[in-house]
Parts: sequence; structure tokens; C-alpha cells
Amino acid sequence: MLTEIGVAIENKDFERVKTLVETIIEKHKDTFSFDHLHADNTFKLLWESMFSCLATDNTKITHKQCLACIRLLSRDKTHLNKIITEEHVNILLRNANLLDESSCVFLTSENNDIVVEGLKCLCNIVYQCEKVQLLCCANNTVNCLILRLRIYFECNVPYDIKYFDVRLLFLLTAFNKAIRLKITEELHGLTYLMELLDNILHNSIEETSKTKQPDLHAENVTLSCEVLKVLFNLTVNTNFDRSDDNDDDDDYSVWIRLVSILRDFIVTSTFVPLDRDNIVSNVVNLLTNVPAGCLDQLTIKNHWCNVEALKVIVDFLDDRLSGSNVLYENVSPVLLVLLNGSKAIATFRRSVRHRILPPLKDIMNRPEQGNSLRNKLCRLLTTPNVGLRDLVAELLFVLCKENVGRMIKYTGFGNAAGLFANLGLLNKTPNPDYSSNSEDSDTEEYLKYKDQINPVLGCYEPPKPNPFECMSDEQQEHEVMQLVCKMDKLTREGVIQPCKIGDDGRPKPIEHVLQLQEELLSHFNNVKNKDNPNDESD
Repeated sequence: MLTEIGVAIENKDFERVKTLVETIIEKHKDTFSFDHLHADNTFKLLWESMFSCLATDNTKITHKQCLACIRLLSRDKTHLNKIITEEHVNILLRNANLLDESSCVFLTSENNDIVVEGLKCLCNIVYQCEKVQLLCCANNTVNCLILRLRIYFECNVPYDIKYFDVRLLFLLTAFNKAIRLKITEELHGLTYLMELLDNILHNSIEETSKTKQPDLHAENVTLSCEVLKVLFNLTVNTNFDRSDDNDDDDDYSVWIRLVSILRDFIVTSTFVPLDRDNIVSNVVNLLTNVPAGCLDQLTIKNHWCNVEALKVIVDFLDDRLSGSNVLYENVSPVLLVLLNGSKAIATFRRSVRHRILPPLKDIMNRPEQGNSLRNKLCRLLTTPNVGLRDLVAELLFVLCKENVGRMIKYTGFGNAAGLFANLGLLNKTPNPDYSSNSEDSDTEEYLKYKDQINPVLGCYEPPKPNPFECMSDEQQEHEVMQLVCKMDKLTREGVIQPCKIGDDGRPKPIEHVLQLQEELLSHFNNVKNKDNPNDESD
């Protein structure tokens, strides 16, 4: 087949070349590894043949097929770094109308297919080849991409070109930090990408209002998600602290504008459920890069407090926690956004708290039992996944205004003990930085059974007979000492390590069981004196 292509090229029989290449494309359309072509150098020869056809306009009849063949070959990265040259990259850029800024906006219906195939090839090669990533940083590729996306709606650019433009931009920004800096600092790419996102949304809403269809077009959803991914790459390592007097107000306004657009995206009523999940997932990922102080824009619309966006985000978390196997990577972004916003913004925290920790009415079941969002999160407090467990615990603790007693009330001490021990919170007083407790009125159900709620379990526990009721004081002291002796034996054998709460709020191992004995006797005497307030005996 390769020999026939070579002969056809020499004879300038480009119709024959086109037919032969189409045969190769059909044969290898599902192939991702071309090991059988590497052994005798066939892969490299075929690669060079395709680029020789693309190098001149005389062979234009074969360009679409040659590009499609290169796209298939570029799936295999085995020798890609060795065989690809800057000239090859320039040929692909020229076919994608990205070689220079004067041609990047020149798109006609006749060359759209060629442009799309050129973009597909570039996407594959950038993904597979670090050498090409560096070349695209040094040449005009990103300049042309940013320039072209600015005229998408003015020039009615076809969807496929828009999609693969943004896809190529995503790949370039994912692999190369220098390209990210170039786009944000030199080309003002953040601003233009935000405008593109805004235009997609508003044009979609206009189309929906005209057609009276309830869903946003699938193409707009897909394109929006790609733009959101690029924005994520551009902002992922941005250091921004509003408290720094040196921060530029223009930078801050960019963040405010971005969050406002994201809010509009997730509250729009034009998405069908599957599309909404895709959009919200990408929006949440991007929000993890946003400075916490700017998240207040999620609760503001037309200068009024509006928490509809937060409802969408909390519902998204609820859906992600509904499966039997909760993965850290699936829920950590949304947990992080809710945590950051709740730490920084009182209205944000209040809204999230009302959805996750509403006034407590279910006091008959353990906190981890049930299908409410509080129940689902409490189940994760004892998950083996340490990262997920700690993130959930911190969010719940912040929603409880870092009040240990309130945390125990909503989660039970057994579920929250790990957090308290790790952070030294076992003797922590309420955080004075939070507002007053006026909003935390107890429900009638809670007050009715408050004295019968087991703080360890976090729920109502029916009264049990007192095992000391029929014992004399001497018998009770004997039982306490028996317990101490058994614990001493377990300690000496290394089965357990008794602790007491240190001044830093963390468990401290005791040096000798007598320390535990002293505390138990002290506790016993306190209980006895409380039960017999008039007893003055020793």
C-alpha cells in the first residue's frame, strides 16, 4: 500500500492517492497502536508521505484524507518525538488556520473540514508529544487561538472549529505552565474566555426563548465545559490574597466577574438534568481555584441576596453522596468549595448550614442512619479514606461554628472523636470569631429528649437500669478498682494505651495506671457528692 502511494505521488495521480489513503483510514479507524508498522520503518515513511502531500496546494484534493491519516497515526506516541519536526507542526497549523494572526480568522465553508481535521491532528500531537507543546509556546499558536475565539459569535464560526480550538487550548494549558502565563499575562485570555462563556449562555437563553424548548443545546453544553476546563488550568496555581495591599483591583474584579458568570450558569433553567450535572461539576472544579472572599458572588444577584446557586451546589453534593461507593475525587471539589465559602462568608455558611444541618428533629436515630445530607456526611466521618473523612469533618465543624458541643449534638461524639483528637479540640471553647448563637434555637423534639440523648451515639437512648443501684459504696469502689486492674493488665500487654486529655486538647498517654485510678476515683467522688449533696462524710 505504501509503495502504491509513493508511485501515485510520483505520477501526480492524486485521485489515486486519495483513494489509497481512504482505504488506510477505513482499515485503521479503530487502531491506537501501530506496532506492526514500526518494525520495517513503514510508519515513518507513511508519516512523511502524508506531510509531503500536505506541503503544497497542488495536492489539495488529498489534504482532508492525509490529515485524517495523520490523526490516526498520531494516536501512537512510540516514535512521535523523533519523527515530528517543526515543519510538520507548521504544516498542521497552516491547515488549521493557526500559522499566523492574519489567516486565523479567515474561515470559509469550503475549508472548514480541513481546519477541523488540522485541529484534531494538533490535539492528538500536543497530547502525545512534549516537543510540540514547547513549539506551540514559542510560536503564534495561542495568539491565534485567543484571537479567533474573540470572533466566534461575530463571524458565525462552526461549532466543530470552536470545540477543537478550545480543546487544543485546554491541552496546551494543561501541559505547559509557560503557555498559561502567556495567555493570562500577555494575551488577557481570562477576560476573553469569560466573555465567550457569557456569550454562550446568553445566546443559548435567547435560542431557548425563541424555540420554546426547555433544554440548552448539547453543543453549547459541551463547548461550555471545555471553556471551564481551560479557565481551571489558567487559574489553578494563581496566588491571590485580598488582604495584600499590593493586589491589583483589576485582578480582583476579574475574579468577581468570573464567579458572577459561574453563578448564572448553574442557576439557569435551560439545562436538562444530565447537562446540569456536567456543567455544575466543571463549575465546582473551577470554584476551588477562586479566592474564598470572592465566593460571596454566589449569594448575590442584582445586589440582592440570592442563594439559589448554593442550593444547586449542595444538591450536587447530595447526588454525589447517594452512591454506595463515594470516591474522594468525586466529592472533594464540592466539599472544598463549601468549606472555603463557609469559613470566609457568614451568609454563605448560614445558607449551607440550613441545608446540611437544619434544626435537629430526628433524635431517635443515629446521625449516620438515614438518607438526609447530614446522615450521608456523618457516615463519611468513619470512612477509611483519611482525606475524605478529614474534609467532611472540617466542613461540619465549621458549619457548627467550631463549637465542640454543637458538633457532638449533630454528629455524635463517636463519629467526631477522631477530628477532636487530631485537632486538639477536646477542651476547646467556642470560637469567638463567629456570630452569636441566636439562630441556633433547639427544636421541641430535641428539648423534649435532651437529657436522654447519648452524646456518644448522637441520638435518644432509652433509660437503662443503674448497675450500681443495689451496691454499697464499698462494692462500687471495688468494681471501679476491678476495672482499673483489668485496664492495667491490657496496658501492660500492649493491647490498649489509656489516655487522658492534655492541656492542648489532645489525648495524652498516661505513664502509669495510678493516674487513671486517681481520675476515676475523683470522678466517682464527684458523682457521689452530686447524688448526696447533704452528705458531709469523707
